Amino acid sequence: MLKGHRILLTGLTGQVGGTFADVLAPHNEIYGLARFTQPGTRERAEALGIKTIVGDFANNQLDGVPEDIEYVIHLAANTKPGTAEVGMVQNAEGTGFLFHKCRRAKAFIYASNNTLYADNPDPMHQFKETDHVGGNSPHSPNYGPTKLAAEGVVRFLSRLYGTPSLIARLNVSYGSKYDDGGLPGNMLEALLAGRPIKLAASRRFMMSPINEYDMVEHLDVFVEKASVPTTVVNWGGDEGVSIEEMACYIADLIGVEPKFNRTDEGAIPNRILDPSFGRSLGMKWPTKWKDGVRAMIAARHPELTLKAA
Repeated sequence: MLKGHRILLTGLTGQVGGTFADVLAPHNEIYGLARFTQPGTRERAEALGIKTIVGDFANNQLDGVPEDIEYVIHLAANTKPGTAEVGMVQNAEGTGFLFHKCRRAKAFIYASNNTLYADNPDPMHQFKETDHVGGNSPHSPNYGPTKLAAEGVVRFLSRLYGTPSLIARLNVSYGSKYDDGGLPGNMLEALLAGRPIKLAASRRFMMSPINEYDMVEHLDVFVEKASVPTTVVNWGGDEGVSIEEMACYIADLIGVEPKFNRTDEGAIPNRILDPSFGRSLGMKWPTKWKDGVRAMIAARHPELTLKAA
């Protein structure tokens, strides 16, 4: 785990960023950049010892960012930009403003997303970093394309300034109590409320769920392997799981009967990521998905009594 560094963290008020803040703050000098519009988010960060910076990278409001940051971990993004223009401004141009401001950093780590991969009809296809791109998700059609645009910005500025960078294409993250918990957290809440979980009717959707605490450990690898030109790596777990399998496992743990709505309308495509390149860099995945999901449920709902393993 990273220790003794000056780190700029964006997205610290969100799901993954909340975990990163908890784990990194006691061991590093963390600067947290956010708008802090939600009540209590700034106070929580400062209680951890984080130096908060009220700003907005999308609008180039970065005056409070120190010049001597060592590592940038850029997690923040608009995951549901209503238009392509909004997505380009916030996800692509905003990333450019932030990179320019921190161009003297030792490494710029950019959290991208695997929705940018072009679809493959084989649900068991393991997507490699070299696979075709151009994909999107029906529930957020402007997200994947504008994250891909942001990757281009990172790659160009890395070469222009000679700043080592790494792009990590995130799959399905889970593990903590923060925000909505991602897809696994959403499934948990749906099952507790008796709501049906949407499944595609015509195909099976898979995913590579990754525990947020494993993700923290990957940061050591990322800052070491950041390079010019940019290193691009998949950021998912090393186990392939179907959405239905995870939903049934969660339902069994909490003692409810899962309900499913099988329809192709608005179905969210997920995919398995090939971890081979990440493994060659030194990434490891000690948390098995069933153990991690059990821990996630306990973190989000400590009042529940879970079925014995």
